[in-house]
Amino acid sequence: MAEETLRRVARLLGLADTAIYSERTRLRQDDLLIRSRASQALARAATALRDLASRYAAERIPAASRENPFPPKAQLAALRGLEKHLRAVQALEAEVRSAPFPTEAEVWERPRSASLQIDALLLLDAALIERDAAVETLGTATGQDDVEAGAAPSLDSALADLHTTLRERSELLAAPV
Repeated sequence: MAEETLRRVARLLGLADTAIYSERTRLRQDDLLIRSRASQALARAATALRDLASRYAAERIPAASRENPFPPKAQLAALRGLEKHLRAVQALEAEVRSAPFPTEAEVWERPRSASLQIDALLLLDAALIERDAAVETLGTATGQDDVEAGAAPSLDSALADLHTTLRERSELLAAPV
């Protein structure tokens, strides 16, 4: 199973070889690569949502006038929901960037548990990359009509899955052996 997961992570990262987490000296480098790619996907999703919010506000919320001093509440609520999702994606992007990384401490040097932890970390990293890609896809594919239609539940679900994966990853790295 570990070899299959290694190939999956390497394929998701666009790497030719499957030497992820294979050498002790590469542990930090591989972790930084995975978190960097995941962070970039979330940054692209945040940029798409920010652009969408800007376009939505410009095109769907009319400027205040004497006849109509207050913008429509439905459009303002939709814009606030979009901005809430943008903040959630930005927070997750920062969390991925600042996630803990595996140390060279004795936890990783114990032969009986290191391979189990690395296998578990590989599974979580594969899930992290896949869930980042899902958030990026949902963030970039969301349009103005989707905002008004309330298409946010799928993005909420993808963000929750990603947050769960990050929490599990942090717990794995913090757990004593």
